[in-house]
Amino acid sequence: MKRRIEYQILGYLGFQPSNTATPLWRTSEEILGRGLAFTDTAGLTLHLLAKLKKQADFAKLPVILQQRLERNFRDNCKRTDAARQEFIQFNQLLQAQGIRYLNLKGLVLYPDFVDSRQNRVQYDHDFLIRQEDLPRAYELFLGLGYSPLGSSAKLAAGHLPTLLRKTGWVWKGDLYDPAIPRAIELHCQLWEPDFDLIPIRSLDNVWQDSTLVRFPSLSIPVLSRKHTLLYCVLHAFRHLLRNDLRLSHLYELAFFLEHHHSNEDFWKKFFASIAHCPRSQRAVATMFELACQVFAVSPVSGIQHFIDDHLSSAGDLWIRKYGWRESVHCYRQSKAPIFLHLDFVTGHSLQWAVIRRKIIPRRLPLPSFGVQVSPEKQGLSFRMLKGLHYGRQLFQRSCFHFLSLIKLLIQFPEWYFKLRRHKKETPVSTRKAAYEKARGLSR
Repeated sequence: MKRRIEYQILGYLGFQPSNTATPLWRTSEEILGRGLAFTDTAGLTLHLLAKLKKQADFAKLPVILQQRLERNFRDNCKRTDAARQEFIQFNQLLQAQGIRYLNLKGLVLYPDFVDSRQNRVQYDHDFLIRQEDLPRAYELFLGLGYSPLGSSAKLAAGHLPTLLRKTGWVWKGDLYDPAIPRAIELHCQLWEPDFDLIPIRSLDNVWQDSTLVRFPSLSIPVLSRKHTLLYCVLHAFRHLLRNDLRLSHLYELAFFLEHHHSNEDFWKKFFASIAHCPRSQRAVATMFELACQVFAVSPVSGIQHFIDDHLSSAGDLWIRKYGWRESVHCYRQSKAPIFLHLDFVTGHSLQWAVIRRKIIPRRLPLPSFGVQVSPEKQGLSFRMLKGLHYGRQLFQRSCFHFLSLIKLLIQFPEWYFKLRRHKKETPVSTRKAAYEKARGLSR
């Protein structure tokens, strides 16, 4: 039985030698094209291109796919250059206004989490703003021509409604389009316990531990290295629980683990910084193990011991059962993350609250088509097209919720039966073999 192209690509992107039976370039052009559609959605296409060139495999691909990948890279370089100019401008303006802020994610993740800024696709700028400075920061960006999207405080977890310029840009199916406007997200906190019902306190002192870095000649404030890693872990964890994790976030964690494993002093400080928060420790262990399994990282003994000590039985079982198998869908085709979510929530009332939220959507999805076009420029034909697009969006989401609910009702008894058996502590020595078996069943 041939292995799915998505699994082949993940195996190829792994940080340890892959035993993939069929090399990517021996796959048909049609199947490879399907694989690239997957990496586009997962945010991995440009990382794949870099690996193909590094391994001297790029020239073995069909010419049309080589051209496609090169075009994607050139377009993203233009996007990255534009984002860099905006980034410098925003930092200068915030500093000139005396607004206390920290840069989050985006361009500052290089070089710890990616090998090149040009290989990371970025769609927004994120800033953590002091609570008392939020109104001034918000007005600053409104004055630059940004306007809030139609979201509410309840939809925007930990940040104000997303800000976007009405440039008139319309989606044309190209994720690398240099003209895609980048949004602004002004965060007031890095974790919102009331939204996911999981109390996490290990990011409370980020302001005291923040630092300054050069970019390239400008001094900008950022999270400390240990808080940057923790925030990336919790950011990926939150999106996993909400069924919208991009695999690129998981890849960045795997990249960090692979390239910084020997810094014993850093890991000692990092683990000490979350020692007071058991849920942070469990979330870190879960996401580290998931990143290691999906992208074939072999952590050093110190990191592996931490994972073994803090990965719960439910987390271990979830990664074994769903972690690899559902990675090719970016964890978006079922509601299986609910089982992981329930492991972090204490008390029957809160667990039922999580179940209700997952099973019964609390609100309609936000429209995504034409949000960059101002209302006065939306003619009748445009509004009709926008309505059709939103109708399709509603239909797709309804189908997802209906089908995933049926699947979930079947999975629930199976999950709890297996979890009760699994809680008889599984020897660590058998875990890796179990993961390899799960990989084999997914082929």
